[in-house]
Amino acid sequence: MKSRIVILCTFIAVLTACGTVKKATTQPGTTTTTTTTTAPETTANAPCDAVIATLGDWQTMQTGGNIKLSAGSNFSSSVQVRMVRDEAIYISLRPVLGIEVGKLIITADSLYAVDKVHKRYIAEKVSILTSGIPVTVSDVQDMFLGRPFIIGKGTLNKELQSQVTASNKGNTLILTPKERYKGYGYAFTFDKNNRITSLDIVPAGSTTAAYQVKYGDVRSTTSGNIAHDIKVDATIEKKKMAFSLDYKKVEWNGKVKIDKSISTNYKRMSARDLFSMFSN
Repeated sequence: MKSRIVILCTFIAVLTACGTVKKATTQPGTTTTTTTTTAPETTANAPCDAVIATLGDWQTMQTGGNIKLSAGSNFSSSVQVRMVRDEAIYISLRPVLGIEVGKLIITADSLYAVDKVHKRYIAEKVSILTSGIPVTVSDVQDMFLGRPFIIGKGTLNKELQSQVTASNKGNTLILTPKERYKGYGYAFTFDKNNRITSLDIVPAGSTTAAYQVKYGDVRSTTSGNIAHDIKVDATIEKKKMAFSLDYKKVEWNGKVKIDKSISTNYKRMSARDLFSMFSN
């Protein structure tokens, strides 16, 4: 029997790699966000300043929440999420009575997914997912928090704003980094109150997002605006999947534990075994 715990951990990890997701799904009657049918682009100054003003500093974060995955069958679990800025992301799955049954750890160079129920794990270099794109753990953290970033360079700030163009579509602000990777561009969309609504990844020459992260319930915290609701519809290895992550109250800058321990009697799975789960 396939382990939904490992699949769930892997799906979260796959979301960190733009080039791994082939095509986003669109619900009937809705339209996928586009990034090219907008007003003429300009180098961002004032628009960027307004967004940057909503982004606070932080060193650590931790929160509880819920995660849901639809991939043929449905799976949901309570989670604990911990981060050390620029260093690590830790997601612990705790579906019953707060007991950990699986965990995902992403560091600057490594990915670990541990299935405690079936006593197996994956330990791989992050590069196996990123396909040569210079995504950093900082970029992944920003993706999970709903903060705009420049791939490989960090959270959007005044020093980076010259690398972004701004355009408007009605009351929507779109900030698009100028540099593309492997034929893909990406853009961040904000509402009239400078709250992030989506991250769209768009193939060169296309007006339709190939991959979209939707953000909601954006709250002002002591470390700036943070999205507390994240949703993704995607197709991985021809399998349609829907993923959502909802945070409770976020705690900032306290002590956090990133537990990388793996029992010596667990079986290690290869990346090939891992991804075969999606194709069988």
